Amino acid sequence: METALLNYFVRNDTLQSVCDFNLTFAEKEVCIYEVVRVESAVPLFLNEHLKRFYDSAHLEDKIIDLHPELIRQSLKSLIEQNMLIFGNIKFLYRWKETGEDEFFAWVVPFFYPDAFQYESGVCVAMMSAERPNPNAKKVLSELVAKADAEITKRQCYEVTYVNQAREITEGSRSNLFFVQDKQLVTPELPSVLPGVTRASVIELAHQSGVSVIEKRIPLASLDEYDACFLSGTSPKILPVIQLQDHTFDVRNPLMRFFMEEYNKLCKEEKENFSW
Repeated sequence: METALLNYFVRNDTLQSVCDFNLTFAEKEVCIYEVVRVESAVPLFLNEHLKRFYDSAHLEDKIIDLHPELIRQSLKSLIEQNMLIFGNIKFLYRWKETGEDEFFAWVVPFFYPDAFQYESGVCVAMMSAERPNPNAKKVLSELVAKADAEITKRQCYEVTYVNQAREITEGSRSNLFFVQDKQLVTPELPSVLPGVTRASVIELAHQSGVSVIEKRIPLASLDEYDACFLSGTSPKILPVIQLQDHTFDVRNPLMRFFMEEYNKLCKEEKENFSW
C-alpha cells in the first residue's frame, strides 16, 4: 500500500484530502510512474521525468490520455497547496482491469543519504533479479518488496540486480557507475532503466571531455574498477565503498568531480525553472 504525506494528493484532475488516499494495485494492471525530487519548491528535471513517463507507457504499448501540461499544473497545485519545499513527489498513471484509467500524484516518504554517507560511501548488496522491459518505469510491487527485504536483511543502503548471465545491471532504485582510470563505465542501456540522473551524469561527462563506456559488466570484472557510485533521484550521486565483496575508493577524484558538478547542475535547474 502506498503512503501519502502532508494534506493533499491529486486524483485525475482533482486535489483531494490525504484522508481519502487509498491506492493499491491489482495483480494484472499496468502502472507507469515517476518520482521527482523537490528542492526549494522546484521539481528538479521535471521535463525529463515527463518525457520518460510517456516513453514508459509507449514501451508498454499503452497510451496516457492526459496532456503533459495538465500533469505540470497538477504538480504545481500539489506543491503549492501542501507548501512543499523539500521532498519527493510520485505521479502515476494506471490502466485498471476494469478498463478505467487513473492518474495520481502525491507526496511520498523519502530517505536521502546523510553527510556521512556522502563522505564515507555506502554498502550495496546484490540479488538475482531482472526487471521485465527494463527501459520502462513501471510498478513491480513483488520485486520491490523482495529488494526491500534484502536491504533490511543485509543492512545495506541498496541492492543491485544480477541477471542470469551473471552481469550486474541496476539498483532497485538507482543506476550504477564505475570509474576505471579516467573514464566512466556503466551497464548498457538495453538492460537498465534510462535514469534521469544517469543521463545527467553522461551529459556532464561529455561536456567535461570524460569518456563514458556503456557495456555489459560481468561480476568477474568488478576488481578492474577503481571507484563505484549510485545515481538516482533521491541519492543524487552517492559513493559506494563496498559492493558485495568488492571495495572501492570513495575519495576517487573523478567521482568527487561529478558529485560537485551534479550539485551545480541541480542549483542551475532551480534558478532557471519556471512553470
